[in-house]
Amino acid sequence: MNNLVFLENNMIFTNSMEIAKGVNHSHTSVLRLIQNSMDLELFTSLKVIKVSTKGRPSDVYNLTEEQATLLIALMRNTPLVREFKCKLVKEFFKQRRALDKLLAYKGNAEHLAARKEGKTARLEETDWIKKFVNYATEQGSKSAHMYYVSISNMQNKALFFIAQKFPNLRDVMDFEQLALVKVADIAVKNAIKEGIEKSLPYKEIYVTAKNRVIALEKIFPKSPIGLLLEKSNVPFLQQPKELTNE
Repeated sequence: MNNLVFLENNMIFTNSMEIAKGVNHSHTSVLRLIQNSMDLELFTSLKVIKVSTKGRPSDVYNLTEEQATLLIALMRNTPLVREFKCKLVKEFFKQRRALDKLLAYKGNAEHLAARKEGKTARLEETDWIKKFVNYATEQGSKSAHMYYVSISNMQNKALFFIAQKFPNLRDVMDFEQLALVKVADIAVKNAIKEGIEKSLPYKEIYVTAKNRVIALEKIFPKSPIGLLLEKSNVPFLQQPKELTNE
């Protein structure tokens, strides 16, 4: 739980643990404040999840923007609380823009077609990553299963500036970014396929795949995801300039 504000099921939340850290209070005191304030449920029902902290289960409340704002209003208005309140508002605004972008893309036929086309390349890549994991394991790798995550992270870090976390990063990529990541998927797949067919050491195959993605990075400069909504290719997502400058 290391995101101040996050998307979950098309809703935006912060949580009691992040608020406690932000205002430098104990989580116990924040929980007590939540439990003593019935007004928080005027907006929506409070959502409680169980989180393990120091080996013991603890209740953590997910809070909407309204609930979080009211909760902070109940605290003494110290400089630290005011500073955190400004940060929280900014993060909620950023996530609202990300959610608007996600929902708009889901309703855009061209974007859906681009995502569908990209999924084919991605599935072919993951099929070869699966073969690569088995191949690396047979050659003695003890952590070959991590290649699923490490290859994806390698591609994303090389090609994009990622401002925040998303449930599925590709759902909020624009058309150019989807096309680029599709090319990267194919490049990685081919590097793995060729390396296995030549019986090369698994580490050498990974380096070859990474170098091909780096070659793409040199041709196509990194582009931001989740930073500049006004650069979206979906016209009705474009916002007035004064709303998008941070």
